[in-house]
Amino acid sequence: MEIESYIIKRVNILMNATDAKIIKRLEGGMSNYTYVVECKGTKYTYRVPGKYAECFVDRYEEWDNIQKVEKLGVNNKTEYVELRTGEKLALYVEGTIMSNTDIVSYNEMSAKALKRLHESDIQFKEYNAFERLDNYEKYCKDLGFEHPQEYIDLRKRLDAMRDTYKDIKHVPCHCDYQPTNLVIDGDKFYILDWEFAGMNDPYYDIACYGNAGFDKALSLLEAYLGHKPSSEELKRLHFHRAFQCLQWYNVAMFKEMIGLSKDLNMDFTAVAQMFYGFAKDLIEAYDTL
Repeated sequence: MEIESYIIKRVNILMNATDAKIIKRLEGGMSNYTYVVECKGTKYTYRVPGKYAECFVDRYEEWDNIQKVEKLGVNNKTEYVELRTGEKLALYVEGTIMSNTDIVSYNEMSAKALKRLHESDIQFKEYNAFERLDNYEKYCKDLGFEHPQEYIDLRKRLDAMRDTYKDIKHVPCHCDYQPTNLVIDGDKFYILDWEFAGMNDPYYDIACYGNAGFDKALSLLEAYLGHKPSSEELKRLHFHRAFQCLQWYNVAMFKEMIGLSKDLNMDFTAVAQMFYGFAKDLIEAYDTL
């Protein structure tokens, strides 16, 4: 493949080598092409951002995030970042990707890692969740997409709920804390890909577990709190997960509008509808709690 040849060439240049070879492509994610590459006897990952990925990620902020979390010892070592393109070379973490495990069996490790981040003195930029959602919606509108009334109604509902959580203290968060970004290697727990890190409600990270099923987020919340969640704690989690699903809805529709359904042989309209359905169900459940 053309991209594999390109990656081999780039790694050889960066490492002053001639023996770089592709081991495999890492699965997961809708925005990047990430490959495991071996060079000079060491394995690395090389990331090439997908089409228009720059709309969603500020690479200067990502690099700043990577440097700030280094002291926590939870990230893999970054060897090189091209800030203009977002390409990144990093040491490959040997281990098991959380999404390939019985996720809930690692809740204790996961909750401990999250608390270490949330209770740290790291200062990221504000995540600004609703501003991001405004931008994501605008990207779609600029391409000619019109959000259906059912989406608009759901967005208005989330806007109204927002005031309930406006005084929650924001802490350093990963903001994409889904199991595909977590790796277990023995007793070592890695949190990878800090593209979206920012100051946020800690429940936002827990809600990200919902990408593996909302039951996983509910289970992690209980482990994180150390007790069965109250009605208000459950509502807060439902709110954040519903919000995330609207974000994913717009990301998927954007990918549909730029032609990635055809390029990647994935029906992004169906993906968007799936996330809209999740958001709707979560808001309906919120009202019963």
